Amino acid sequence: MRRGLLLALVLGGLLAGCGGETDRTATPETVIGTVKTVDLSQGDAAAGKDIFTKTAQPACATCHTYKPAGSTAQVGPDLDQALQGKDPQFILESITNPSAEVASGFQDIMPKDYRTQLDDKQLADLVAFLQPKS
Repeated sequence: MRRGLLLALVLGGLLAGCGGETDRTATPETVIGTVKTVDLSQGDAAAGKDIFTKTAQPACATCHTYKPAGSTAQVGPDLDQALQGKDPQFILESITNPSAEVASGFQDIMPKDYRTQLDDKQLADLVAFLQPKS
């Protein structure tokens, strides 16, 4: 009898736990720090050309073809084509988070430190230079 009671308690405990769980999504209770944004409206395309060809290290022109810069490198995508129809936010993310979207046929080898290497003004200038002209 004692063995039967013990078995009933164990089975009851196991069955009571089945189906009782609920899925929960973790949510932060405290956010430390801020998400840094770049004001792209103040970009200067002329200054951006200098960043593209000289300031950024390695310079963007060493890997990309881009007619306005006079660059013809073929390590990375041809930006005359790759940026057609892209908005400024896409261009900024392509610079600061190049792994987010890698152009078909290319490897993910673009430097990932331009966000720390260039300040907000330089990034805005570079994006202004890279915006497709109508």
